[in-house]
Amino acid sequence: MPRVYKPDPTRKRYKKYSIEIIKKAVEEYASSRNLKLEDVAKKYGIHKSVLYRHSTRDMKQHGGQRALSDETEMLLIENINKCAEWGYPLDTLDLRYIVKMYLDKIGIIHKRFKDNFPGPDFVQSFLLRHKNEISQRVCENIKRVRAKVSPDTIKEYFIELAKSLNGVPASNILNYDETNLTDDPGRKKILIKRGCKYPERVLNHTKASVSIMMAGTADGKMLPPYVVYKATHLYDSWIQHGPEGTRYNRSTSGWFDGTTFEDWVQNMVVPYFKDLPDRKCLIGDNLSSHLSADLIQICKTHNIDFVFLPANSTHLTQPLDVAFFRPMKRAWRQLILKWKKTDGRQSPTIPKGCFPKLLKLLIDELQINASKNIIAGFKKTGISPLNEHEILARLPGEDLDENHESAVEDSVVTLLKEMRYGSMNIVEPRRKRKLNVLPGKSVAPEEIEDYAEADY
Repeated sequence: MPRVYKPDPTRKRYKKYSIEIIKKAVEEYASSRNLKLEDVAKKYGIHKSVLYRHSTRDMKQHGGQRALSDETEMLLIENINKCAEWGYPLDTLDLRYIVKMYLDKIGIIHKRFKDNFPGPDFVQSFLLRHKNEISQRVCENIKRVRAKVSPDTIKEYFIELAKSLNGVPASNILNYDETNLTDDPGRKKILIKRGCKYPERVLNHTKASVSIMMAGTADGKMLPPYVVYKATHLYDSWIQHGPEGTRYNRSTSGWFDGTTFEDWVQNMVVPYFKDLPDRKCLIGDNLSSHLSADLIQICKTHNIDFVFLPANSTHLTQPLDVAFFRPMKRAWRQLILKWKKTDGRQSPTIPKGCFPKLLKLLIDELQINASKNIIAGFKKTGISPLNEHEILARLPGEDLDENHESAVEDSVVTLLKEMRYGSMNIVEPRRKRKLNVLPGKSVAPEEIEDYAEADY
């Protein structure tokens, strides 16, 4: 059967009535004994035979019947959404396996499914029927330590946050975060001859990156970036023609350390807070490289308090991470792709002398929506205005209630157990012995005992 049915124009066409109108007509006819069937049908503009059929028996839809009932499909949707909420989202193949296990469990053999296993067309139709309840999205992988951030952790964090931000105006709340701008413009869809298996694009790229510190206030003001190169020395061409107010530094690792972070606070944060009255707050990661005794004394002198985010929670609690960095990275990839097609076509990587100019173009483009994105980030993380439910609403509940427990089918539970506790028996052995092998000589597994050192 075709995915989208197209009726034969030469055959007789039947009038299609709205399901909602038919339901209203059936309900009105069933609720009143004095009304005639013809009068109700005329009132709603449908034929009396249609109203009679729908009033006297259960009507099926035209054409082939669906494999699952409406109730079963809604139950599947509820379970799919619950799995996604708990951090174990299902893909289309998982959905097909769940349907197969469900049909096998209740003893139904569906003729259109080979071995009761639905095909890709079933999934496509399923998603189309329920496009208002579920949709396909590209997911981001988060580590298990991030997934362990619990509602209790967030509640405790907001109790302390409310104390720290009490009486602090939005202009005095500054969020900072370190990120990097890479040399790779990423993958992109291209036009190419149909059937080509390995489309390629000639474009120089490396894994090199430049670290920058970005900061924004709760009222939408963005501070100039602070750049850290991976180098021993600085050169004049590396710091010219960049965004106004930008400062440049270097470190052997290319990342921020205690010295560069302290320099950023002294030369970027303190000058911004200098003329602002009342108490000030710096919100960011609790990293060891971000604190020192001298830095604490500097902040104390200028009435600046540090507010640290809960560990492994920046994807939920960091305003810049939530709403600002993604559009920034997208704009950067588009910018360096254009540069690599023009001036940088011969350069194996981005020269440090070109980086300030590229950074200026990036900041100029971000200025259009920077204020709006930063304010949205503070709102989404519940910092300004203070609202812990902004984050709690994005976390799964602590326990499943009775309705959800009764709704979870055995097929879904089986699949989730395999995803969480399943094993391929591929683990690192706990013990290992050194092999005394001459340089350049190979060893086969059956020769281990000949070369292994004796255990003492």
